[in-house]
Amino acid sequence: MRFPPILGLAALAGLLTWGPCSDASGAGLAGDAWSNPTNPVAERFAGKRLDLWSLRAPVEVRVPPGRAMNPVDRFLDAAMTGRGIEVLPEADPRTLIRRVSLDLTGLLPTPEEVRDFERDGRPGAYERLVDRLLGSPRYGEHQARWWLDVVRYSDSNGFDWDEFRPRAWRFRDYVVRAFNTDKPFARFVEEQLAGDEQLAGPPRDPAEQDALIATGFLRLGPHDNAAKLFNEQDRSRAELMADLVETTGSAFLGLTLSCCRCHDHKFDPLLQADHFRMRAFFEGVTFADELPLDLAPDQESIRRHNAGLDAQIAAIEKERDAILRGVRQRLRAERESGLTADERKLLATPEAERTADMKDRLDALRKKVEPSDKEVKAALVGEAKEGHARLEKEIAGVRRQRREFTLGLLMTDAPGDPPVTRVLFQGNHQTPKEAVGPGFPSVLDPRTAAIERPPNPSTTGRRSTLARWVTSPSNPWTWRVVVNRAWQQHFGRGLVATANDFGFSGTPPTHPELLDWLAVEFQRGGGSMKALHRLVVTSAAYRRASGPPAAADSENVWLSRRHPRRLAAEPLRDALLRVSGTLREAAGGPPVWPDLPPEILQANPAFLDDNETRTKGWYPSAPEQQTVRSLYLVQKRTVRVPFMETFDLPENSVSCARRVESTVAPQALSLLNSPMAIATARALAGRVERESATDPVGRVFALVLQRSPAAEERRIAQGLLDQRGLVELCRAMINLNEFVYVD
Repeated sequence: MRFPPILGLAALAGLLTWGPCSDASGAGLAGDAWSNPTNPVAERFAGKRLDLWSLRAPVEVRVPPGRAMNPVDRFLDAAMTGRGIEVLPEADPRTLIRRVSLDLTGLLPTPEEVRDFERDGRPGAYERLVDRLLGSPRYGEHQARWWLDVVRYSDSNGFDWDEFRPRAWRFRDYVVRAFNTDKPFARFVEEQLAGDEQLAGPPRDPAEQDALIATGFLRLGPHDNAAKLFNEQDRSRAELMADLVETTGSAFLGLTLSCCRCHDHKFDPLLQADHFRMRAFFEGVTFADELPLDLAPDQESIRRHNAGLDAQIAAIEKERDAILRGVRQRLRAERESGLTADERKLLATPEAERTADMKDRLDALRKKVEPSDKEVKAALVGEAKEGHARLEKEIAGVRRQRREFTLGLLMTDAPGDPPVTRVLFQGNHQTPKEAVGPGFPSVLDPRTAAIERPPNPSTTGRRSTLARWVTSPSNPWTWRVVVNRAWQQHFGRGLVATANDFGFSGTPPTHPELLDWLAVEFQRGGGSMKALHRLVVTSAAYRRASGPPAAADSENVWLSRRHPRRLAAEPLRDALLRVSGTLREAAGGPPVWPDLPPEILQANPAFLDDNETRTKGWYPSAPEQQTVRSLYLVQKRTVRVPFMETFDLPENSVSCARRVESTVAPQALSLLNSPMAIATARALAGRVERESATDPVGRVFALVLQRSPAAEERRIAQGLLDQRGLVELCRAMINLNEFVYVD
């Protein structure tokens, strides 16, 4: 999605000059490396495209002088100096706790939490609130949601069948754990690209277990499971490779590598060969559905346990097969007795004396006299039948004692050398052209990357090499991209508005010095997402009140005030559950399936053509399980929960850079009349009756809006309560803009 350029930044391109670039080892290329004739980019692109701000690695920037305590505010204040912009004061405590609670945990504060915060007059009350929210398990759940958007997470394959992926949830829970434990961002990236390459054997601890689970990133894209039925495996493989390249470019680098799959990029200094040089890093990957996740001692214990059971089963099967063998011999003898003398003679012909023309007749005779397994079992009678049934029951009982390995949605390298990567003419997998090796964007380094051997001897080291480059301090994109995503989360728009496009056609940064300072500080601080969030949400800019735009800052580019923002689909659903008292905390695990309207269930061809493995249908969970946070609802590609889709749940086949925030009539109708809204109103009414029979109006306001009603509001609400009842009052309250929007 393209965004218009920000006014006032036209001179930015002229201020930015070329700087050092990193190669595979982290060493810099000379400033004029791109102009060397050996670099093919210089022949294709020139001028401003090679002077692009995002091609320079972030540099240390001195914090501007000023009175503000938070460095973020000093940068923002310096940018507003001389522009005649008047900033709004800090928001009131209730607004602040609602804002920061939703931004950090995705949940509304309780009335009691708001009351306690409003009464806490000690210095540092807000900072203590932020620290409490960052330490909450709900923090990881909410932060995981935006990252799952970026990496196109789904619990299903997509395409016509859109089969359910029963193990995908392990990746979702890995992301939650990563944010809650504040995993360093570089490690977070490296595990997703090449976690399996960091292990010398089976995982030895939960950290190594997570490194394996993280490779689910490589599996999350759409997959056409029906391709093999039409002999289209090559096409499916090409789509997998393209998805890996393009998602890696969007998610980690802010590059639109899809644009150079078929030709040299039309805007950015990226060659078509760059797409396939990046693909070469992934060329060796294959699905690893049978790779155990259990810790090494547990794997050995499982194997020993199962080996003992297998020996028991083999002994019982031997006894069972003896019974079947006796019945088979009896049936065969009975059938042979009914053959003619010539047929019996033919069957008895020694192998050495059989001629070629006997083959068909012998095959027909064998079929005639040889009983099938089904016929043998049907012929069991008396003691033989009872004995066979007893032994089969014993075998089934022993098999139930087998322990299964823990499996996930994983990737690793296939054995042997990876296939040669070739540039595809116009992106067509059926027209391969020249071969290329693994390499980084040619504008930075036209050489083939030097691959280092990883700890895992079964893998190539290509993805580890890519991961080290992606997280290299001198990589011009990665660190800017991630801090920009965090900024976007808290202000609604990033310092670079096009979060997945840091290229020539993307929007330049509104505050380039601040962007670089954040990137360098974030990396220098070990890549702590919690520290980054804390820095941003404790700034004065974040804490400002909302209000109408100032004439000198009509688009709020300089952040002189806050813009109200509507709750996204998941926080809105979670808010409805929370205020009604029905939100059920979950600790991860397999996804929860909500109910769907009959018309959707009956209209989906895949649902009507389910299979024995139960992967195509829709399988509603028990009603009491459905009130979990929206993060834990099943994420299907072709069928989404109608309520969530109405409130702009994004497409999850490609990386989502930024949630769309629309205002359309179906949203109002859904919040007023949908089964979700009606159920919320009834549950909320029941909660109010239980908690405050003497002042239902006051309790409804406290639960829904976290404040007391004004005199006029109380009068109106009491009138609605008297005329229509408590359920209708609750229904009206959850439709207020003050509930749906956060200031």
